[in-house]
This record gives sequence, C-alpha cells and structure tokens, in this order.
Amino acid sequence: MNHLINKIESIIKNQHADQKEIVYQLKQLLYETDMDVSAAKESKNINELVSESLNKLNSAIPLNIIKSGFDDLDNTFGSFHPGEFVIIGGRPGMGKTQLLVNLALNMSIENPVLYFTFDLSDYTLTNRFISSLTGISSSRILNQALSDEDKVKLVSVNSVLTQHKLYVNESCRNSISSFKTHCQKMIEENGIKVIIVDYLQMMSSTKYRNNRELEISYISRELKNITKEFNVCVIATSQLSRAVESRGGSKYPQLSDLRDSGSIEQDADKVIFIFRPEYYGIELDEEGNNTSGLIELVLAKNRNGKLGTVKLMRDTEFTNFKNFENSKTSFSFSTSRLNEFIINKNNTNSTTDTDNSDPF
Repeated sequence: MNHLINKIESIIKNQHADQKEIVYQLKQLLYETDMDVSAAKESKNINELVSESLNKLNSAIPLNIIKSGFDDLDNTFGSFHPGEFVIIGGRPGMGKTQLLVNLALNMSIENPVLYFTFDLSDYTLTNRFISSLTGISSSRILNQALSDEDKVKLVSVNSVLTQHKLYVNESCRNSISSFKTHCQKMIEENGIKVIIVDYLQMMSSTKYRNNRELEISYISRELKNITKEFNVCVIATSQLSRAVESRGGSKYPQLSDLRDSGSIEQDADKVIFIFRPEYYGIELDEEGNNTSGLIELVLAKNRNGKLGTVKLMRDTEFTNFKNFENSKTSFSFSTSRLNEFIINKNNTNSTTDTDNSDPF
C-alpha cells in the first residue's frame, strides 16, 4: 500500500506534467493496480475443470459462436469465439477496413459490436456502412454525386440498420485506460460481444512513448487481456512492413511481416492476412483463372483450428466482399486468355474449312 501511495504522490508532484497528463497517469496506475489484483485467481483441480467442460458440452445451451457471415471462412476455420484476439493484417490498399465493415455488419445482427475507428472519422466510416448496405460507392456518397436510383436505395438504410447492434467510437486512441474503461461500460450497458479496432498501429500510450516496439507490444498485450477479462472477441487490423513489397517471388504475407512488434504474432489467437493478387499485377492464378476482384484470406495462425486460405470476391464498387462460390454468376476471360481463345478458334475454323471442301 505504501508503495502505491508513493507512486501517487510522485505523479501529483511532477512539475513537468500538465493537469491532463497527471489525470491520465493516475488512471493508468489505478488500471494497472486493478489488473495486478485481479490477476491472481484460485487454482482449480483438473477434475473440476473437466466436469465444467463436460457440463458445457452436454448442456442444451448452444456455445456462443460468432459467425463472420462468410461461409467458407466459418466452415473451414470455425468462426470466431469470445476470448479470442484476432489480427487482420495487410498492406495498404488490400481492403482491411472494407473487410471490417462487412464483418461488423454480418456479426452485429446477432452479436452487439463496438467499432473503434482510429483511421477514419465516424462520418466517413458511417458512409462506408451505408455504401456496403446499398451497393453505392462510398466516393459517390461522400461527393454527393447520387442518381435518383441511389436516393431511392438510401431511403431504406435506417430501417435496415435497426436490425444491427452496432456502436462506433473514434476516441480513446491515446489512452489504453480510457479505452478499457469505455469497453467495460459498453459491455455492461449493451452486452458487447465483439470489439473491432481499426487499426492497432494508430493507438498509442504514454507508457512507452519513446520506444515504438515496446509501446505496440504493450497495446497488443492489453487488447489480449481485454478478451480474457471480459470474455469478448477483439478483432484488430494491423499494418504490415514494406518487406512484402521488396521481397522477390511470392507476395503472400508472412507472420514476420507484422509491423512494429513480434508481440502481435505471439498475443493473437488468429492471424488472418488479406491479399489481392491483382494489386501486384497478377492477372491469373495458378490454375489460369482470372483474379479480377479476387480476395484471399490467409489464416497464418490459428490456436483453435487449422491453417489455410479461403477465397472471397469483391463487387465492382468495392463496397462488399462475398462468398466466392455465390459470386460466380458469370464466366469471364482475362484479356490474354480471350485473345488466345480467339486465335485458337480461328485456326480451328481455317482447318475445318480446308478439310470440308466440297468434293463435287
């Protein structure tokens, strides 16, 4: 106790800190003290733990599984769960925020979702949600370049959104303690099950302000602690290093590409990379299929299941990602494949004309 009192006095007497900084440091100290107190739990006999687990398995109450809304992702890798810390990594332009928008809308029908937007303003993010629900490009919405048909679509947005339990916050980026306090408040008042952070590197803390790697490690650990303490799923996007761009050969991301800290890889229960082949000028996949609009989700770490890749497709306006199988409504050729097809067809016709000349 004396040690805690001395720390409080030291913070208050710091002549180099302004009032806001003092208040923040006091809140941070109380948060850390609370974490220390709550960290120690009674040890349980393994027989008790087995009994609890069997009771849950035999119970008629279904487990709280959080479906992503993408069939291949859910069926292949087992959806998301409370207590999981999920990282979605990708280089700029891959569609990380758009994937989060789709996940938030899909999940918030059955599970209350709290979305922290540190990259976009809440106004811009809201327009992303509207864009996803209506299929109208976000640029047309932001520039108010709407057709009469677009305006008709917008009429139904409010009624559709009433079916979603979705909350947006654009603050708390510079204070882990206020972030946690707000999460706790929203969990208690609105039953939040999923917390989305876009994106992790936009968060900061005064605790390690002079060492970015330690700061990101600290933030990553605190996000993981929140999943365990409140039994919620936290999904955070993360930037990748430029090593992806400079690496020869395959441009598929690797765990070592996670930017600023190796702790992100260690803390995460799932790491999902988002990859767009056409971003790197790859027009055809290994089987010769057109990659236009193709999105690949690479599950590089999964504590509760297997690893692998699933495919999604984006629409032409880049407002939505869709299940890959359901999106194949039409067949299309890449330009090179189409030209090849035409040449082969002409050669075949020429041969046929020669062989089938009239004998009479």
